[in-house]
Amino acid sequence: MMSFPAMKALKQAAEQCATEFLETFQRADSARGIESKSEFDAVDAFINRFDTFKASFDYLVRQTEAITIRQRNALLPILKLPEELLRLIFHLALLNSSGRRRRNYLRRISTLRAVSWVWRDLIDRTPLFWTQISSSDHPDFVSNAFDKSLKLPLHLNYTGLTDFEYEAAFFDKASPHQTRWKSVAIHEPSAELLHTYFNNPNPSITGLLLSTDTGYALGEAGLDKLLGGEVEKLEELRAIRWRNIVWSDARFTQLRVLEIEDYQTLGMGVIFDILAGNPSLEVFRLDSIRFAEYTPPDPAPPEINLERLTELKLANIEQVVETDTEGKDVAITHILQRIRAPACRKFEVESCLEDGSGIKPEELVDLMLPPMQVIARGRLEVSDSRPIVMNVCFGEGMLKIKGFGDLRSRPSFAVKLGDLPGSIARRWITEQLEGESSRTLDLRLRFKFAGGELPLDEITPFQCWESVTSLDINGAPHHPYTSSREFLRHLSAPFVSDEGAKRMPFPRLEILRLFDFPFKGKDLVDSVTMRFDSNALAPEGLTVILADGAGGRPGSYIDTIRAIPGVKDVRLSDDPTLDGTASLVSDWPPHEPLGETGDTESCEG
Repeated sequence: MMSFPAMKALKQAAEQCATEFLETFQRADSARGIESKSEFDAVDAFINRFDTFKASFDYLVRQTEAITIRQRNALLPILKLPEELLRLIFHLALLNSSGRRRRNYLRRISTLRAVSWVWRDLIDRTPLFWTQISSSDHPDFVSNAFDKSLKLPLHLNYTGLTDFEYEAAFFDKASPHQTRWKSVAIHEPSAELLHTYFNNPNPSITGLLLSTDTGYALGEAGLDKLLGGEVEKLEELRAIRWRNIVWSDARFTQLRVLEIEDYQTLGMGVIFDILAGNPSLEVFRLDSIRFAEYTPPDPAPPEINLERLTELKLANIEQVVETDTEGKDVAITHILQRIRAPACRKFEVESCLEDGSGIKPEELVDLMLPPMQVIARGRLEVSDSRPIVMNVCFGEGMLKIKGFGDLRSRPSFAVKLGDLPGSIARRWITEQLEGESSRTLDLRLRFKFAGGELPLDEITPFQCWESVTSLDINGAPHHPYTSSREFLRHLSAPFVSDEGAKRMPFPRLEILRLFDFPFKGKDLVDSVTMRFDSNALAPEGLTVILADGAGGRPGSYIDTIRAIPGVKDVRLSDDPTLDGTASLVSDWPPHEPLGETGDTESCEG
C-alpha cells in the first residue's frame, strides 16, 4: 500500500500535468487555421506533455515500489543475522575463492544493494567490495568505487579503445589513487596511454598483466620502460601475447606468479634463471611457447626446488632442436627434469612425442606428477572425503586424463600426451591408480578404437578395478558384429582372478556407454542379462547409454534391457560425454586456467 507522501506526490503531479494539458490544448485550438507550423508545434508540445507525465508517473511508481519492497525486506529473518555473517554471505556471492570478481559482478552488487537499506548500507560500508574496478564498468560505479574503497589497495582492469580521450577518462579518475594501485591488467593499450600513466615508477604496483591480440603492443612497452623499468619487486607478472618483453634483460626477485603465453625464441636458460631466483613462486604457467635451441650444461646443474609452487602448467611448448623438428617433448622434459614442486596441487601438461627428438616415451611419462597426490593436496583445505573423480581416455595414440577434486570446479590434474604408445599409457595409469578403491577414486574410462578388431587386451587390465564406475566404448561403424558380440560378452562374463576367485568384470560399473559401436540388439540383451544372472553379484543401478551405432530397431530391445533386474535406465543419446556442472567463473583477468567450466567429460576437449 502506498504511503501518504507518495500518494500526495502523485496527486500533485497529475493535477499539474492536467492543467498543462488543458492550457496546451487551448493554445493549439486557438492557433488552428492561423499558421500551419504553429499549429503543428502546439500539437507536438501537447503530445510531449503526455510523454513527460508518463515518465514522471512511472518514476514515482518505481520509487514508491522500491520503498515498499525495502520496508518489507527490512522485516525478513535474514536481516536478523549478525553483520559479520551477512557480510560473509555477500563476499561469497560477489567474489570467487581467489578473491576475484564473479561474472556479472555489477548486476549482482546492484541487486543486493536494492534489497533493503540495511543491505545497501552494509555493502557501502565494506570497502573490499569496491576495490576491483574495470574500465568497462559504468562511470557512476567507477566513481563510487574509488570513494567507497577508502584506503584499501586497488585492482584495475583496463581494456583498450581507439579513443584516447575515453581511455584517459578512466585513468584520470584512477590517477589520484596511484599510491593504492596494487595490480593492473592492461589489454590493448595505446602508446599514448602507456607513456602517460605507466612511464614512471610506481612501487605500489605488485601485479601486472599485459595482453594484446596482435603480439606486440604499441609504443614503449618493454619492461625496461614500463614503470620506469623498476619491475624487480613485482610479485605477479602475466604476459599474454606481449612480445615486447626481452626476458633476458628482466630481473625479478619476489615473483609469486609468472605466466607467459605466445612467445617466440624464448631462452630456456633464461627461464631457469628466473625460477632459481624466485624461490617464493606459487604459480608458473607456460603456454604456446617456442624455445630457442638449448643444450643442457655439463655437468648437470642442480635441481630447482620450488617448495611453494602450487600450480604448474606446460602446454603447447616447442623447442628448436638440431634435427630442425619442433621438439614438443624436449622442452617439457627439460623443465620437468629440472624443477621440483612438492606442494603442487594443480598440474597441467599438453605435449606430443616427436620422432627423432631423442626423448623416449617412458622418459616423459615418468616425469608426470602423481595425479592422486596432486588432487589430494588441494583437498586438504576443504576436508572433502568424497572419491576423487578421474576421467581417462585411451586410443588413437593419445592419453588424456583429467582429475577433479570437486566437479563444480575445474580439473586439478590435466594431462594430454599425443603419439604415446598404448602400452606405455596403460602401464603408467596402472602404476598410478590400480591400488585405489571405490572409496578414494571414481574412475571413468573411455576407449577409442578407430579400426580393425576390438582389442580385448586393452580392456582386460582394468576389469578387476573396483574404482571403475563408467565405461565408454567409442568404436567405428565398420567393426563386424562378431567382434562386437565377443566384446560385449567380455564385459559381462565372470572370470577367475589371479587369486583363484570368481569375479565380475568391472564390479562397480554404473554407466556403460556405447558410441559408434555396431552391435545386434540380442547380443546386448544377452550381455546385460549375463551380468546380473551370474553368481558373482554385480551392484544394481546400471545405466546403458547408446549413441550413434545402435543396431537394428532400438525400441525393440531397449524395453527388454530396461526390464532386467539391476538395470537402472537405458537411453539413446548422441552425446558421448558425461554431463558437467558449470562453475561460477570470474570475468576478471587473468582467465582461470584449465578451461572455462567444470569440464567432466571422459576425454573430449
